[in-house]
Amino acid sequence: MKAFFPTIYFMLLAILGCYSQNNTSKTNTFPTIATLTNWANYNSQQKFDLEIRALGFKFEVKEAETSSIAYTYIRKVVIDGVNYTDRIVYRITNDNSASIITLVTASTDLVTLYNPQLTAFKNVKCETPMAKDKNTSCNCYENKTHAIDLCDERVKLTMGDGNKYFVSVAKI
Repeated sequence: MKAFFPTIYFMLLAILGCYSQNNTSKTNTFPTIATLTNWANYNSQQKFDLEIRALGFKFEVKEAETSSIAYTYIRKVVIDGVNYTDRIVYRITNDNSASIITLVTASTDLVTLYNPQLTAFKNVKCETPMAKDKNTSCNCYENKTHAIDLCDERVKLTMGDGNKYFVSVAKI
């Protein structure tokens, strides 16, 4: 009888511990528009690297082009038993004059997440190549310092994992 209560206690503790671990795999935090615009102002991949890793992203690849360098980070998430890969790209010009942050995901609806945060921005005509695709709807915004493209791209399930959402924040 003396071993009965401690055994029950440890079993409950183990069950609750497993439940909390499974629950954390569903969290899917995304940076706010304010955070994205701050990152675009950095012009420093080192500063960006420290902050993006805090959101669970891991460095994947560095791609050098003629006028810029792109750093891609990925994060694997499981939501309702479905595996997703979130990608965020930090592109910085070779002369450090501008930065662009691009976030692509199918794991959450970025349009619904970010639209309320863009009320202080002016809605402008979209010039992004994605806006010209008939399967994509984009809203584009600007203020004095940043341009933001927010797109919802519908893709066939055979081509991917459902809806793909895209947000790009560029320092003007």
